[in-house]
Amino acid sequence: MRSILVPLDGSPFAERVLPLAVQLAEGHGASIRLALVHMPHPIVGGEAGPGVVPDFDLRAREAEYLTSQVDTIDPDKRGMVSTVHLDGDPGPALEAEVRRASVDLVVMATHGRGAFSRFWLGSVADYLVRHLEVPILLIRPGQDAGSDSHYPFRHVLVPLDGSTLAEQAIEPALALAGGGSSAPPLLTLVTVVEPVLGVGEPGLPFAVPIEPRLFDEHRRAAEARLQAVASRLTARGIPVRTAVATDPGVAGAIVAEAERAGAGLISMMTHGDRGLRRLVLGSVADKVLRGATMPILLGRPPGP
Repeated sequence: MRSILVPLDGSPFAERVLPLAVQLAEGHGASIRLALVHMPHPIVGGEAGPGVVPDFDLRAREAEYLTSQVDTIDPDKRGMVSTVHLDGDPGPALEAEVRRASVDLVVMATHGRGAFSRFWLGSVADYLVRHLEVPILLIRPGQDAGSDSHYPFRHVLVPLDGSTLAEQAIEPALALAGGGSSAPPLLTLVTVVEPVLGVGEPGLPFAVPIEPRLFDEHRRAAEARLQAVASRLTARGIPVRTAVATDPGVAGAIVAEAERAGAGLISMMTHGDRGLRRLVLGSVADKVLRGATMPILLGRPPGP
């Protein structure tokens, strides 16, 4: 990891990711770019027709803000930090900067509305997760992003569902978590087996639980898949534990297992409809992000 981008919007919460970003950069010998997007005020009427109002005062205040954020960083570490002042719609502008600057990781808050309130971090985080192919480390409100308990991430939970896509969350987690430490982090691999409901008798207004023997087969198959992945990792000297949870709510079970295990990070993949450029973050990853009490590392499979 050589380059980290931190989007800011003037809100104190967005700024709280800075200590974590600095720790990550130190651990990996990476640089940090603090990014703020300037959005000119639109005008709808007038003799010249629709356009934008040049706001030189706002642009100057934004530039001063970026400088002030660099000044909050330890003087010995400021050499790794630069700033970039972008223009346009925040999501596409940040996406273009990630590609232009060959950014390897985005670290940002999921929500924030600060001094430059036209920048709404929630929608921007959502946009970037849908469009970027580099991992995004997301911090939710209420999380202490600068806590020593967060980094280095010595314990990472990775949810797996039997697909090769889900397994792609393992390597980014290993690369991020240790931060230059020779000791790899502990990985907890978890699979959630949902109790499937069968079809009830004709005329009955309810479904019946699946036959216990078949459910046990599903659970054993999930355990076997986890052990196969764990064996490959332990052969590389990576400490691994596995867990199979039984719960109709997959996302809730993932969050509960992460909290029970004391994991400092959840790493998981998303998937998307590339033709529509829409993330089917939908069910599981989105709910984990909204319910987790620790940072989430989200990755998206490469594609056109």
